[in-house]
Amino acid sequence: MNILRNLIIAFGIILFSINSFAQQSNNYNIKVKVDNCEDKQLILVTYYRSSNKIVDTAFVNSKGEYVFSGDEALIGGMYLILFEDKRYFEIIIDKDQDFSLQTNTDDFVANMKVKGSKDNTDFYNLMIHMNSLHEKRMPLDKEIKDSTTTEARKKELKKELMDLGKEADNYRVKYMDENPEALFTIILKASKEPEIPKVLPKKEDGTNDSTYIYKYYRAHFFDNFDFADERLLHTRFYAQKIKKYWTQVIPQNPDTLTTEAIRIIELSKTNKETYMYNIWYFTYASETSNIMGMDAVFVALGKKYYLSGEAFWVNKTVLKNMTDRINTLDQLLIGRTAPNLIMQDTAFILRSLHDIEANYTIVMFWDPDCGHCKHEIPRVKKWVDDNGDKYGVKVFSICSDTNVVKWKKSIKTFKIESWINVDGPRSLTPNYHDLYDIISTPVIYLLDDKKRILAKRLSDAQVHSFIERDFKQKAKEKEKE
Repeated sequence: MNILRNLIIAFGIILFSINSFAQQSNNYNIKVKVDNCEDKQLILVTYYRSSNKIVDTAFVNSKGEYVFSGDEALIGGMYLILFEDKRYFEIIIDKDQDFSLQTNTDDFVANMKVKGSKDNTDFYNLMIHMNSLHEKRMPLDKEIKDSTTTEARKKELKKELMDLGKEADNYRVKYMDENPEALFTIILKASKEPEIPKVLPKKEDGTNDSTYIYKYYRAHFFDNFDFADERLLHTRFYAQKIKKYWTQVIPQNPDTLTTEAIRIIELSKTNKETYMYNIWYFTYASETSNIMGMDAVFVALGKKYYLSGEAFWVNKTVLKNMTDRINTLDQLLIGRTAPNLIMQDTAFILRSLHDIEANYTIVMFWDPDCGHCKHEIPRVKKWVDDNGDKYGVKVFSICSDTNVVKWKKSIKTFKIESWINVDGPRSLTPNYHDLYDIISTPVIYLLDDKKRILAKRLSDAQVHSFIERDFKQKAKEKEKE
């Protein structure tokens, strides 16, 4: 993990402390009593991003109570009451921040009694009701899976299961209809998955539109989801839902990802915390992604929000590192002309990357002591030996070791004398590591005949497939001309 990533992660942690307990009312006072509990202390924890943050600690008093209190109100959201053995139960905190809870270690939910908080009364009533429905489902599920159950009986069981599902849905809908402004309602709606219509529309030829389900799911994925509601940020659903949409719902191509990231960031902009979180998440997710081309998303977001000054909370050190990273990757995006490299070969003659005449140029950065290089180089060599002439391939091989004797010995060991072997440290491009973002070796870039970047950070197998696929595509294009 490079320096920037460490800074970004640190920044993500710092985010929480900035105005995270913005004042909603004057204070909070939450009393918790747990029968049969021997713990000396309980911890109040909030959800934040995909992790948790300790908010307060309460020690048992002479009445057997744990009292969480503070002079500033807590941000609304879902919180955890955490026990010493890591067990916990959830509560909702919003406008009512002076309330009491009493339960039992045998079953936190079933024994929960709430005073002074309608949100938590409703929350636990729902959980108790859902648990009762679950208890009814269990024997039905077991019977339907039994190999001795007749088909007629299975049909009856499926009907009973559907009825239980409808009862659960009706309970939630009734609560939401009666309490439209409640935080619990907002959480339920925000976390809900889209309901796909059962009847598919027809295409012009009369067949079902098979793409409709995906289009509908994507279009309605964030129904009733307020990106600027900071209270949702303090639930487990906010980060989960955004991550699912980003990684599983939308196509993983840079243009779509950039467009959707900006859309969500802008929708979250009216709240400082949600705005900061979304800028952090999308830049971090794209910068650390293993999917080729995602650095284009990082560069686009970095330019729009960091280099423009929109990310006003970032300190000078983070901003400088961010700026350097954005500028480096901007030169290395797919389709960009690769930065030229002018380096000495084994005869101490300067060789220029841009002077190589080839349909495809493999640019390989390696080191004689690199274990992975010892596996990759022979495989690349074999494919180039067998297919290089057919596809018009040449290799620009850059050794990062300063020891000339070791370098030349390694060239003989790998039998790559036919490659254009140059010495990185002895060159007119002394900053080649930074120029090509080389942190470790081997690193392989693939360039076309114009020295534009076709692909990068490839394995030997990926080099083969990219060249073969591109070659076929160009052949088809020539046939159409």
